[in-house]
Amino acid sequence: MIRPSPKALADAREIIRQDKRARKAERPARTIQARIKPKGGRDRDGDYMSWQHESGLVCVACEILGPPSERQLMGERNPIEVAHQHIDGSKLGVRDHDRHSCPLCRWHHQLAPNACDKGQKSFWARLGIDAADYCAALYSAFLGGFDGHQVQRRFIPSKEST
Repeated sequence: MIRPSPKALADAREIIRQDKRARKAERPARTIQARIKPKGGRDRDGDYMSWQHESGLVCVACEILGPPSERQLMGERNPIEVAHQHIDGSKLGVRDHDRHSCPLCRWHHQLAPNACDKGQKSFWARLGIDAADYCAALYSAFLGGFDGHQVQRRFIPSKEST
């Protein structure tokens, strides 16, 4: 095997550098408007997240579909969790802004075969609720200092009408 001389290696590296510079110069310049999300990531609102937990809001799916049975839970607890919804077309696998979240029990959020995390569009269609409207109404109630239970009652159909 013939080894290239150090000069030949240095010349080859320089050719590669020049090629990279030329390709970089051909690329269009990046603009600030080209970025969809701010560099810091999603908008966080810890107070809103705490409000959902501490105000005693219920799982809207449990109210409409009924709570899971003990057999389904297999002895596990079923606490209320904050479920982030993909409302404005954010990528899957990336958590959306906190203002696009709502309280769901663990079963309806993650564990059920047809849980929200496994298919949000079909989950909300099955409940007959527009997730964007529901999340926006909850966030507005939080910002206005109102009771979230009143918002939930608006979205949960009454048992007498069914």
